[in-house]
Amino acid sequence: MPKKSLPSWLAFAQIKPALTAGLILCSASYVLNLFLSRFGITGAATILDDLAMGLLGALLLMVYLSALYESQCHARAKERAILVVELNHHIRGALTALGYCVMLDDREERLRLYDDAVATIDRVLTDLVPTIGSTEEPRLFLSEEKISYDRQPVR
Repeated sequence: MPKKSLPSWLAFAQIKPALTAGLILCSASYVLNLFLSRFGITGAATILDDLAMGLLGALLLMVYLSALYESQCHARAKERAILVVELNHHIRGALTALGYCVMLDDREERLRLYDDAVATIDRVLTDLVPTIGSTEEPRLFLSEEKISYDRQPVR
């Protein structure tokens, strides 16, 4: 029998803090009403008010947590999109250099360009990928060394 998944706003991680906040609000309101009963206002007369306050607090917290969850999902999607742009730029440039070095007759120049392209790919995968989420814009140049994919690294 297949399990039906709940909507994201009904996930246990969203409901647990909301229920906790609702319970705390309800309890605090009830304790306050007990304190007020010493001054002649009965707490039993306001128990439905306490329950309504607890439910309202839980609902508000659920709305807040749901908006926070959506915001975090949006931020993660933006981080992934930036990473894809960065990887595409750097890996494509290195592959272009590899394609260019195949056409060279000079063996030394061909090996140098090949080594540069492989070093660029290695640097992108080891230095750039672990820093996902640390920038708002794609980094099309790495560290202090800017890579030009047509012939030689620009220092």
